[in-house]
Amino acid sequence: MENMELQESSDLKKGKYVASVKRDEKLLKTFVKFSNQARHPRTTVYMITVGAMLIALPIANKGIALPGVIICYVMGTLMVLMGLFRHYIGMHMLKSNPEIKLGEEITYIFGNTDIKTDKEGILEKLGSYSKIYRLWEDEKHFYIGINEDDLVVLSKNDFVTGEVSKFRDFLLEKSGATYTWQPTRIDNVIKHNINQFKWNMQKQREEAQQRAEERAQKRKKK
Repeated sequence: MENMELQESSDLKKGKYVASVKRDEKLLKTFVKFSNQARHPRTTVYMITVGAMLIALPIANKGIALPGVIICYVMGTLMVLMGLFRHYIGMHMLKSNPEIKLGEEITYIFGNTDIKTDKEGILEKLGSYSKIYRLWEDEKHFYIGINEDDLVVLSKNDFVTGEVSKFRDFLLEKSGATYTWQPTRIDNVIKHNINQFKWNMQKQREEAQQRAEERAQKRKKK
């Protein structure tokens, strides 16, 4: 027992960054909402749009029979509600998973060569940095895609070791993963979308200029 405690203490000290996470309903909600947004970004908009169209159909077309009107209203309302609250379905599925223990505390240890987890004093290797394929960030969280399907959610308030402001650069340098800034605050979302639009326009201008230069060179060769 004493050796295990010494080993645990040694691993924690070796960690460049250490984050202590409590797996509660708030964390599950954050996990599910981000997973839906990152992996199925258009589903919510699609469900709400289709639901709204179904609800509006009997209003726009007065010739629909009563059974059709009922179906449109019921299915349309159901689609809108599912689009707005589908993360609760995901939360329920996670909570019913026997491997998910609410209230469990997990410590993530980011060392020099790999990432370990500490669950109730049991140390396990989560993976090497080469297994990280993507890092997302918003105003309050880091989302780490690792081992193809795993997603680690870390609140910026969870870090007990290391400077949070430098964690992104540390992880990207170690892993070489793709980085995405994905804000949630409306003002940052607007700024991000404007910057993305400007970047796309600039890219299109550069590509158009390159094509024009290539055509000019071909004409000179002729």
